[in-house]
Parts: sequence; structure tokens; C-alpha cells
Amino acid sequence: MTLLMTSEKWFTGQEGSEMIEFSEVNLEARAPDASDGGKWKSVPLVQRIDPLTRKSSRILSGVKLQPASKPELSEITNSGGFCPFCDEFFEKVTFEFEPEVVPAGRIRRNKAAVVPNIMAYSGYSAVGVYDTSCHFTRLDEFSPELLFDAFSVMVDHAKAIRTARPDLVWSSISANYLPPSGSSVVHPHLQSSHDFQPMTNQMELVEGARRYYLEDSSSYFDDLVAQEENGSRYIGKTGSVSWLTPFAPRGFQEIWGVFERIGDVHQLTQQSIADLSDGVSKVFAYYDSRNFSAFNFSLAGGGPDGESIGFRLVFRILVRSNPEKYYRSDVTYFERLLDEPLLDVAPEEVAIAAAEMFR
Repeated sequence: MTLLMTSEKWFTGQEGSEMIEFSEVNLEARAPDASDGGKWKSVPLVQRIDPLTRKSSRILSGVKLQPASKPELSEITNSGGFCPFCDEFFEKVTFEFEPEVVPAGRIRRNKAAVVPNIMAYSGYSAVGVYDTSCHFTRLDEFSPELLFDAFSVMVDHAKAIRTARPDLVWSSISANYLPPSGSSVVHPHLQSSHDFQPMTNQMELVEGARRYYLEDSSSYFDDLVAQEENGSRYIGKTGSVSWLTPFAPRGFQEIWGVFERIGDVHQLTQQSIADLSDGVSKVFAYYDSRNFSAFNFSLAGGGPDGESIGFRLVFRILVRSNPEKYYRSDVTYFERLLDEPLLDVAPEEVAIAAAEMFR
């Protein structure tokens, strides 16, 4: 069923069903056409409103920003100098956790390791390294096994923190990859935060899930997956994780992995980590096939009430500008100050292309 309300469209489920509503507003842009002597024309422009947070995004038409080729990364990724995450220096320059939190000092699993973060941006924070034996790992080199080890040590640390400090109920595992994403160290790594206060977006997601649960007595995320799994934004499934694109993305080529039942980082099991790792490796393969290189991702828990309101862990990832010598930032005043992302590709197009990696 589609309801037309002036310039707004409402996308809902079948007649009589309680479904999530997706709203889209036609902004009816007018602009001169440079290819037609400056003749003024109507240009398709839509604003989409996220049904959970009510935040909006704009999907533009026309020029696509997809890179024509892969960037040359050797200038910034070649080893030879000092790197704190390489085996040669790792044990010498990183520190151990407090013994009451991690008795062994550091947490290791095969080539992966996690140590304290020396930048104090959370009550407790850690840095995980996928592979201390390899200075740089390309997107097409992130195997499910490599990802599994890295996520596992981060979850082990999250569980240790929750045991030692049960008051730190807001946890997340996130990552920057390459300088355009904000990464200050090229050696691939991921980071965690554990606080008694949530991050802004973390709270927005939780409060949205709470409102939905109070109105419909069901999990927003469970209903989202059920509604999307046969739709144009659904990508595929890896065990207990369903992969899809959000209706109103917050960034370029954004993809979500929604967990079944699990609502917090410390609740992840070995099997759910394996399911996540399998899916992430496929997402990386998709990004690599489209010549993207830099990314950010985040996996944020639902806090102390998450389970009672049907909150589910969601792995969210998006691409950033490629690290070319004079690259243009993909963050403008629209994103940074007005909180309204501009997107060049609709999430439905992203889902179709990414699904090829999940078949």
C-alpha cells in the first residue's frame, strides 16, 4: 500500500498489518542544466526520514561519486618505520590492562591482540589489532578467520570490563580504517568504549526502540528484518545476522547487520561472532569490488534496558573518501552542522550490488 500525501510518500506493509512506515518527501529541486545552456529544469531530489530516529537524509540524482579505480596505497601503507601495532614494537610500547580486569595483562588470540587505549575518551577503552604480524591488510585480505579473532578478543575484553565494572553498561566496538576515516594509525585496528553514559546516537537508537516497543509491544529490529527480508533493501543472511541497507542512510554505501536476539556487545557468543565475521568479510569484498577503501563501522550495545525493549545489536558500516593525495572530504556542512547527509546512491541500489557477495 502506498499513500500519497501532497509531496510525501508513505511506504507501509500489507493492508491491515502493523508494519514500520517509511516516509519519503519529494523536495522538487529546480536548477539550471549546464549541459543544456543553463536551461532551468526540475531535478529529482528526495528526503527520506528514518522511522526509528526520525533523522533525515537526502538522495541526490545525477553524478555518482563511485571511484573509477582503486587508489594507490603503497605510499601510506608501506612498513619500514615505527608502528606500535607491529610485532617488532607491540610488546615494548603497548601497556597491560589492570590485573583485576585482565589478569594476563593483554588479551591475545592467534595473530589478534587487544591492549589499553592510551587516549582516554571513555571510562574504559581498548585497541584491538587484527594481525600484529602484518603492517597492513587490504580489504580483500580480511578473511572471516582474521575478523573472528579480532572481534573475539574485543568481546573478551568487553566481558572482562562488565565483570570488573558492572556500572559501565554502555559498550561499543568501532573502527576507523585509513586516514580519511579518521584513523591516525594505518595498521588496521578497532576500538572499544565502555561508559556509564551512552553515546548520543546510541541513546537515539535505544530511545527509538523504546518508543516502538511501548506502542507495538514488539522489537523494532525484529520487525524491521521481517519486513525487509523480501524487499529491495535486503542483502542476505549469515547465520544469526541479517544484512540490509537502511532506508535513510547516514553515510555513503551504508550497510547494516542486525543480530537475532542479542542486544549487547558482551552477550556475543562464539557462533554469533563467527556469523558477524562471515558477513563483514563479504561487505569488505563488496566495497573492494567497487574501488572503495576507507570505512568506519560501529557495533553499539543497548545498555541496561536493551533486552527488555527488544533492542538488537546492529553492525553499521559505511565508506569514506579514498585516500588519494588531494582527496575531498565526504563530510560537508550538511553532515557536520545540519545533520542531513547527502547521498549519491539510493540504498536499494547498494543492496542489489552487495547481495552478489552473499550468494
